[in-house]
Amino acid sequence: MGPFAFVAFSALIVTGQPSNAAYLDKVAAIRDGNPNCPHCVLAGADLSNQCVKGGNLQGADFDNARLVLTCMSNANFRGATFRRADLSGANLARSNLDGADLTSAVVVSTSFKGTDLTRAKGLTQAQLDTACGDADTKVPAGMTVRTCN
Repeated sequence: MGPFAFVAFSALIVTGQPSNAAYLDKVAAIRDGNPNCPHCVLAGADLSNQCVKGGNLQGADFDNARLVLTCMSNANFRGATFRRADLSGANLARSNLDGADLTSAVVVSTSFKGTDLTRAKGLTQAQLDTACGDADTKVPAGMTVRTCN
């Protein structure tokens, strides 16, 4: 294994992400205010306190990502993966989560105001008990969400 391969392999072990320019460029673009990144692989990224409001992130992979206090309202997350992502305090108001996978996502104090969650995958009542919504929030049959303060 050459020195570059070892550095790339080491980065993968330490960060859980491949050490490649495309991944880093996508994260940098979002941090610079470009919220459009459909089908991006952002697994493990830390995008806390960023804004992707109104962005197109359809099919993006946010597996194990840190999205704490991220403004994500009015964005397209159709088919996105949020498995084990930390969405604590994130604002997902009026976002498209049709087919999004929320399996084991942390949604403590996450706002789902006006969001249709009926076709979200992996969503549990325990998650909804820590999040909030409003009268326009739609949840799967048999589930409820408390009203945001």
